[in-house]
Amino acid sequence: MIVESINIKEKNIKDIISKYELDEDLLLDVEDSSEIARFLEKKKYTEVILKYPIKNDIATLGIYLEQNKILFLYNEDFPFTINNSLKTTTMILVDVIYQITENYFKILKTTDKKIRKIKLASKTSVKNNDLLTLFELQNDLDDYVISIKGNLGVLNKIITITRTNNEFINDAKIENEQALETAVSYSKIVSNLRSTLEIITNNITNKRMEGLTIVNVSALIITSISGLYGMNVRLPLANIYNIFYYIILLSIIFALSFGFFLKKKFSEKK
Repeated sequence: MIVESINIKEKNIKDIISKYELDEDLLLDVEDSSEIARFLEKKKYTEVILKYPIKNDIATLGIYLEQNKILFLYNEDFPFTINNSLKTTTMILVDVIYQITENYFKILKTTDKKIRKIKLASKTSVKNNDLLTLFELQNDLDDYVISIKGNLGVLNKIITITRTNNEFINDAKIENEQALETAVSYSKIVSNLRSTLEIITNNITNKRMEGLTIVNVSALIITSISGLYGMNVRLPLANIYNIFYYIILLSIIFALSFGFFLKKKFSEKK
């Protein structure tokens, strides 16, 4: 049984195609990070695409599968151990899918820690960085859900084709389903938390705007009175001694009274 892992970055694509008699489209798919997981049967062999997590991204793994031959094609890190002691190429493939699922669980644990940290921090204050982090986590989790769901589809196809009730394959499927449920659950939590923090942020902004509105309108009274008495024309009370101070005092009283009135109105609306 032939089992090999090939880094297509380190070798010439034409040489790989010539040596292993591969379809060029499979190699191009491996280079495309947007490819989705699939299981495609052809006349002489089977093409499989899997999605696995790497640092800050999701990579594509291409598999060329025959009865006695399996080739793993990748252009990023290949953090998997190929178990040559397994009896068939199909079981080797399932074992790699199992390892991919374990890697997703590790990343989801890290995601859970980030969510808990933001939850704890939001009890005292809400920061824009937290909202940006949640936005990034939401995008990552959406990608994880799509990728895990695709890998699960490959497993289901293997189960359908082999028509065997193999315990190892069933365990791999259960692990994949649990990873999918976890990713979906975390995605919902992040979405809800993000919405809550956005509401809190908007409320804080509205309160600040209300405060600025009260200050601006109150200051308008002082500005109007001072502007009126600043004109070079005869005005009532202009000949009274120390009238300037009286006017300033009255302006402040009017401004504070009006500000208190506006604050009360805003509070009633809530």
